[in-house]
Amino acid sequence: MAFEYLKHVLTVPVRAAGIHTRFILDTGIGLNLISEALAARIGCQPDGSTFTGQRMSGQAVTIPLGTLSSLDIGAHASRDVRVGIFDMHAMAGLGQVEGFLSLTCFRTVPMTIDYAAGLVIQEDEASLALRAGRGSSVPAQVDYDGCSTRLLIGLELPSGRAITVEVDTGSEDVILDESLAADVGVDLHHRSVRMHEGTDETGHRFARYFAKVSGDISITGAPDCRVTAPDVMFQKIIYDGLVGDKFLRGFTTTYDVANERMIFSNVTG
Repeated sequence: MAFEYLKHVLTVPVRAAGIHTRFILDTGIGLNLISEALAARIGCQPDGSTFTGQRMSGQAVTIPLGTLSSLDIGAHASRDVRVGIFDMHAMAGLGQVEGFLSLTCFRTVPMTIDYAAGLVIQEDEASLALRAGRGSSVPAQVDYDGCSTRLLIGLELPSGRAITVEVDTGSEDVILDESLAADVGVDLHHRSVRMHEGTDETGHRFARYFAKVSGDISITGAPDCRVTAPDVMFQKIIYDGLVGDKFLRGFTTTYDVANERMIFSNVTG
């Protein structure tokens, strides 16, 4: 199925409880979400249970849960899907979509994002084997708590340091914890570094630093899959880092959650 960009995020067509709409495909969100407006339209009521997750900067966010009767994504149909119910329309620029798809939707269905072709592809056993034969398979750490799924892979920094990062199509940038600035040759206090201070949706104050790094950042286990001198955002976060759209769209990426791996192919390869 074809995806469309909304700013830096990917949106895909879905059918939720029989309603045709669009959701954001966000590998970093963990939990599937639907908007309060869609929940009201299809009669998906909060059932009294909640889910509490953490933002990358550490704040806890609690969301009421309900059960979506059906969710069809391309040829893949799911029934009785646990979802968070969220006031999405309070978030600027998201009026065109009614939910978020997390990797929890793809725990048993391998999924490829072919950025060059503009497609999200659901793989079968044969096509997955072809992807693995043509690309580089790397191990992934998959954390699943029965409701939310998180996937992390290894990166190697220009200094040679190995780190673990979340794969997050919902983010735009490569984001590193500010403690790693020296490992990519950045002095956060240099006049060439742009700094932005602000307050996020939870009221948390943050400082973010933006700089171009020196050297290559490569995927552990796939040294040919690398980016040279990328733009990086630095912030105090609970991970070593995250890789977002600017990094991921340089490759064709396959999420094989069931087998705890990703497969990367160079777009030009």
